[in-house]
Amino acid sequence: MRALRAAAAVAVVALLALLVWDVAHSSGGKVAREVDKGEMVPAPAFRLPRVAGGGHISLASLRGKVVVLNFWASDCIPCKQEQGELNKAAAKWASRGVVFLGIDEVELRSFAQRYLQHYGVKYQSVADGDGAIAGKFGVTGTPETFFIDRKGRVVPPHVVGSTAASQNSGSLDDGIKRALSA
Repeated sequence: MRALRAAAAVAVVALLALLVWDVAHSSGGKVAREVDKGEMVPAPAFRLPRVAGGGHISLASLRGKVVVLNFWASDCIPCKQEQGELNKAAAKWASRGVVFLGIDEVELRSFAQRYLQHYGVKYQSVADGDGAIAGKFGVTGTPETFFIDRKGRVVPPHVVGSTAASQNSGSLDDGIKRALSA
């Protein structure tokens, strides 16, 4: 009986992964590809529930501000490794009108809430429960970070992996500066 349940769980996870991949590589997902080519593209609209507290946040409500959009998950090791840097950058850039927004991907809200509390995350995070927004952006894993200018356009760079990793050194500040000057 356990083997049957395990097989069913694996099948569900595989189908979900296939769905996210399909959205990212067919009708959606053009954002990451275009930004990686050096182009600015309109950010896909979304309205998602807050991970902690009530209510929703829409990207439209942040228009006029630079937004650092970070896709993460509570079980993601590189997400944990970069969280300190994100917290410091969010505090550093707040006075310049830069807003950090985390998007928690496809997990139980209780796990996400514990992550936010454990890592002292002060900026807002929303829940992308079905992965649809990640698919629209072309996210292929966590963490991934996008930069949105005041006009609602995603500007390069698009950071795949931890912003704290040596190969991405300086990318967080570079992306914010580029979005501020766009």
